[in-house]
Amino acid sequence: MVAFIYLLLTSFLDQRLYALAGRLASLVVFFVLSFLLLPHGKEIWAHKRMKAVLVAGTGILAMGNLIWLHSNKGAVLIPSDLALICLASDQVRLDQKTMKRTAALGGILTLVWYPFVRWDYNFNMAGLTFLLFMVMSVTFLELLKKEGKYAYLSPVQLLMWVTAFFYALLYHSRCALAGILVFGLSLLMMKRILRHRWIYRGLILLLTLGSIAFTGLYVALAHGGANATILYKEVLSGRQDIWRELWEAFLKHPLTGIGSSYVLKSFEIFEVHNGLFDILVVHGILVFILVEALLLMTLFSLERAEGSVAHIGIAAVFAMLAASFFENFFTVPPYSYFFFAFILFIQSSGFGSGDPSRCIAADPAEP
Repeated sequence: MVAFIYLLLTSFLDQRLYALAGRLASLVVFFVLSFLLLPHGKEIWAHKRMKAVLVAGTGILAMGNLIWLHSNKGAVLIPSDLALICLASDQVRLDQKTMKRTAALGGILTLVWYPFVRWDYNFNMAGLTFLLFMVMSVTFLELLKKEGKYAYLSPVQLLMWVTAFFYALLYHSRCALAGILVFGLSLLMMKRILRHRWIYRGLILLLTLGSIAFTGLYVALAHGGANATILYKEVLSGRQDIWRELWEAFLKHPLTGIGSSYVLKSFEIFEVHNGLFDILVVHGILVFILVEALLLMTLFSLERAEGSVAHIGIAAVFAMLAASFFENFFTVPPYSYFFFAFILFIQSSGFGSGDPSRCIAADPAEP
């Protein structure tokens, strides 16, 4: 919790603190997740051995590739942290009080951000921040509603969504707008989505593997000369050059990836602007397959989630995955910590009695 408070408050209150926190955030997340998993070692080996092997393989293979490429070794933390999130989300459970405190911690920052237009922040970063604060606030209010005393809070939750939407519109943050729209629409349709397993799993595949295909489609559209203007900005506004260059470099080294020390010619810094595509091009196809397998195992296991808090969590996961088509987002801290928190909200809120995977810690000798 101390690490959680540190990452949230220092990352969003001031740009200088954000820059400072960003340098160590991946390492902080790695140590926090490792400590969270320490008490569960025997249980994981007994019940989640395959997943543990995939997590270890992700880190070892990613580091081996970076050593082979003589690249920046710190990049190993991105796929490793995501793999640890997938493993830790099976083991860690939050009680109602801790969920409420965690949601309040994320939501309370809306009081700092909403009264001011923060033009000094990157527009996409500001929009994505509003998206996350809104979801945390909506979750906190839902937890209050579950206590049975505050049924009148539903209009306030709607107001939070509308406010986040218009703030993202004000900032012309199209990736945040996409995430906010996905959150709202999927929450409205959540019961239908979860009623049909193939719809839920299809959406997960679309929002993960689809993000890789999207970069190829984007480059192809640019090559064909297609373009349009949305929110005073062209749809093809520069990412096509970055993604074309990265695809060309990656196809020369598909197994090991290109490493994080690669120098982009089409942009002033090395920024992939797509979470899973970043893992693919930097670490290679084998590491990507391991990360994708872990993500699918984790997200598919949420399909029997029940209750309004769990449904909000799933809609939040959908929103973060959708926004990551245009930004790294859920794969990097502090945003990855939000991703982890949303999965914990789902896992801790209850499942249908017909799902045996929820009993991984039970003694098999017991009836």
